[in-house]
Amino acid sequence: MYQSRNQLKLFEKLCQFLNTTSYLFAITHFRYQTPIFIHTILSQMHIPHIAISMIANNTINSYTLQMQTSSEHFSMAIRDIIDHFDWGYNQNELVFIYEKQSSLDLLSDVLRVKNNRQPTIILKALAIDTKESLKSRSILKELRNKADPTKKIIVAITQKSLDQFLIDAQKLGIVSTYYHLLIVGVDATQLNWTNLYESGVQLTSLQLMSNKPIQNYRIELALIKDAFDTVKYILRKLLFEDDFPKELIIQQQECSWNKMITSNSYASLKQFVGERLLNISRTIKFLGSSGIVDFDQGGLRRSLQLKILDLSEQGMVEIGTWTNANRLTITPLGVQQMTQIRKHLLVVTREEKPYVVRKLDSNGSISFEGYCIDMLDEIARRLNFNYSIRIAADAAYGKEDENGQWSGIIGELTRRSADLGIGALTITYPREQVIDFTKPFMTFGITILFRKPLRTRPKLFAFLEPLTVEVWLFMAIAYIGVSLFLFSMARFSPYEWQSPYSCKRNSEYLINRFTIVNCFWFTIGSLMKQTIDYGPRSLSTRVLIGSWWFFSLIMIASYTANLAAFLTTKRLKSPIDDIEALAKQTDIKYGALKGGSTEQFFRSSKIPIYERMWYYMSSRPEVFPETTEEGIEWVKNRNYAFLLESATNEYNVQRHCELMQVGGLIESKSYGIGTTHGSPYRDRISNEILQLQENGFLNNLYIKWWKERNIPEQCDDSDIDQRKKSFTNELDLKNIGGIFVMLLIGLSFSFIVTSLEFYFKAKRRRLLDGKSTTITERIKHDLHFALCTNCTSSRPTYMQDKEKEEITEKLCENIHHSKPNSIQNLPRETISSIDHDQLTLVPINHLPRHRVS
Repeated sequence: MYQSRNQLKLFEKLCQFLNTTSYLFAITHFRYQTPIFIHTILSQMHIPHIAISMIANNTINSYTLQMQTSSEHFSMAIRDIIDHFDWGYNQNELVFIYEKQSSLDLLSDVLRVKNNRQPTIILKALAIDTKESLKSRSILKELRNKADPTKKIIVAITQKSLDQFLIDAQKLGIVSTYYHLLIVGVDATQLNWTNLYESGVQLTSLQLMSNKPIQNYRIELALIKDAFDTVKYILRKLLFEDDFPKELIIQQQECSWNKMITSNSYASLKQFVGERLLNISRTIKFLGSSGIVDFDQGGLRRSLQLKILDLSEQGMVEIGTWTNANRLTITPLGVQQMTQIRKHLLVVTREEKPYVVRKLDSNGSISFEGYCIDMLDEIARRLNFNYSIRIAADAAYGKEDENGQWSGIIGELTRRSADLGIGALTITYPREQVIDFTKPFMTFGITILFRKPLRTRPKLFAFLEPLTVEVWLFMAIAYIGVSLFLFSMARFSPYEWQSPYSCKRNSEYLINRFTIVNCFWFTIGSLMKQTIDYGPRSLSTRVLIGSWWFFSLIMIASYTANLAAFLTTKRLKSPIDDIEALAKQTDIKYGALKGGSTEQFFRSSKIPIYERMWYYMSSRPEVFPETTEEGIEWVKNRNYAFLLESATNEYNVQRHCELMQVGGLIESKSYGIGTTHGSPYRDRISNEILQLQENGFLNNLYIKWWKERNIPEQCDDSDIDQRKKSFTNELDLKNIGGIFVMLLIGLSFSFIVTSLEFYFKAKRRRLLDGKSTTITERIKHDLHFALCTNCTSSRPTYMQDKEKEEITEKLCENIHHSKPNSIQNLPRETISSIDHDQLTLVPINHLPRHRVS
C-alpha cells in the first residue's frame, strides 16, 4: 500500500516492489484514474493488472482487468439519464463539474449526439489544491448569480471533494428545491443525506451496483474485495490444471526507468504465465460484492450493472438500473419515488369564496377550506408532501407596476418567497413570463354579474301597454279615415239610398242611413265587435266594411293576446342583455376586480368594443372593487355591473337570489396553480391534476362547493316555481284599473251629453209652449216625468209633435195614392222641422237616375 502524487516516486516505488520479488498479479487503486505508466510497466512485464479505479478509454491494454465501470459505459448511462429527465429539452444549459481532465471522457456519449435535444454544456473544473473550498465556492457563486440560474448539474469529483462541495452548496443556497444534481462515480450512500433531504434538493446518483445493503457497505470496499476474489478464482483454476508446468520457476525481473524508456530488454521475458492468467480470467464468473464478476476479451466487466439511486426520506434508495444490454430501466417504485415531492412547501393564496375560505377551528386557530384547499390536500397526499398556507401580503392575485415589479401572489412567487400560489389564479401570458403554471384545473369565461330587474309597480293604464303609442295613433287615424271614406262612398253609391217606408218601393223620396254620425258609430261598433242594426247594401261599401272587419279582427286578436301576456305575467326586462349593450350605454357603471386577470384582459385587448370599455373603466378608478365581495355589494346596492369569471359568477348567483348572469361568455381562460419559474413541482402537480380530472375528483369538488355547500333556502327551485305559479294565475285591480277608469270616463261623458240634450230639448219645448213657463219649470217638469216610473198621465203633446204626425200621415197617404208632388203643399218650415238625423227626404225629380244629392 503506497500513496503519492509524484509519479516519478510512484514509479520508483513500483520498480522497488517488482525488483524484490516475483508477482503474478498487481491490484491498484487510485483516488482518480489509474496513471498511464502503471499500465505500461505491468504490460511490459506481462503482469496481469486488476484496476479498481476507472481507466481512460485509450489506455486499456490486454493485461488490464477493470473492476470499475468503464468511462464509455458511464457516458452512455449519463446520456440515458439526461434523456429520461428531459434535461436536454429546448437546449437547456447543463453544468458539468469535474476535477481531472480524464473525467471529460464521461461526456463522450453526450457530446456525440447531435439533435434538437442537445443541451448546452458548461464545463467547470474544480482545482485540487489547498484552496479547493474557495474554488468550489467561486463556481457555485457564479452559477447562483446568473440571471437564469442553471438547475441541472452533473458532479464527477472524488468522495472527499464531494463532501466539501455539498457543504459549500448548501451555504450558498445551491442545494435547494430548484436544483437537480447527478453524482457520478462515487458512493452517494456515504453522504449526509439528512441535511440534503431537508433542503429539498433532488439528488440522483449513478454508481456501480453492490450486492450488499448500500447503507452499510461502501462500493470501493466491494470492488477491492472482488479484485482479491478474482485473483483467488484465477489461481485456484490455474493450480488445478493438469497441463500447467508446476516446476516453472518465475524468474525475478529487473525494473528500471532507463531500461523502460530506452531499451527493449524486457521483450525477451517469459510471457507464458501472464498470458495463461489472462486467458483464465476471461473464463471465470462469480457473484461478488459488486455484482456478477466476469470479463470480456478487452478486460471489461461483461455483466456489470449500474445502480440509479435517488434521495428519499430514508436515504438513498434504488429507483432503477442500467446495463449495456437493456440500458436504463426505472422500477415502478422509482417512478413513484421521482414523482413525490419530499419537502414542506410554502403556499400563498388569496381568500375568495369558494376557492379559499378562512375558518376558525374549535381550538381557536385559523385554517382554510374550499375547492382549492381540498384539491391541494389530495395532491399533497398523492405526492407525499406537506404544506403551510398563508394569505399574500397585499391580498391580491398580482399586477405588474410601471417598474416591472409584481404584487400579490405573482410577486411572492417571482421573489421565491413561496413555492406555490393557489386560488382563482388565472393563467395569462404576462404571468407566464415570470412564473410557471401547472395544467389548468378549471376553465371559464368572463361574464357580467348584474342585479335582477326590480318588479315595477303596475301602471294604472297598463292595458295600453300591449300596443305602442305609434300603433294607437295609427289605429285612431285608421278609424277616422275609414269612417269618412265610408260616409263618402255611401253617399255616392245609389244602392245605399232606399225608400223610408215599405208601403211604396218607388218612392219619390229616399233615405241614406250612413250619415256622418252613423258611419263613425258603425266603424267603432265593428271594432268593438258589437251588433249594429243596419249594414252596407252596395258592393263597394261591403268591400270597405269587409276590409275594416278583417283589420279589426287582426288588431283585436293581437291586442287580446298581448294584453293577456302583459297582465298575467310580470315581465322582467333587464336594461342590458349582453356585453355590446353594456358598452353602448353610460347609465350603468361597470368594472372588474382590481389587479385581477379580467382587468388585465380589458387593458391589453385590441378588440374595439373591449378597448372602448377599458377607456371607460380606466377613466373611472372608482369602478374597480378591491375584493369580489365588495363588487357583489356594489351590484346589489348600486346601478353597477360586475365583470368577473363565470365560475365565480355562477357561485354567487346561486347564493344571492337578487343577482343574475347577463349575456354569454367573453374569452376563454383557465385557472392553474402557480409555481416559481423552473420549479420541479410543476410537472408532478400537473400530472396529478390530469389524473384528478379523469377520475372525476375535481367534478365532485365542483358539485360540493357550487351545488351543495351554503345554498340559502330562499333560492330553492321549488320555492321559486311556487311563487311564479301563484303570481301568473292572479290579476289584481292594479293591473286592470285603467279599464275601469276609461269606463267611468265614458259614463261621465255620456251623462254630460245626455244632460245637454235634455237641456236643449227642454228649452225648445218651452219655446213651443209660448214661453208660458220658465226654463227651470220646464226642466223640473220633464225631469219629473223622466224619473217617474208610476206616473199615469201621458206626456203632453206639443205643436211640433202634432205637426210631425200630420206630415207623416199625409206623406204616407200621398205616396200610397201616387201623388209624389203633394209634399210640396206642406209648409216649408214644417219640412225643415223634421229631425234630419232620422230621415233625409229628397225629391226624386232632383235625383238624376237615383243618384244621391
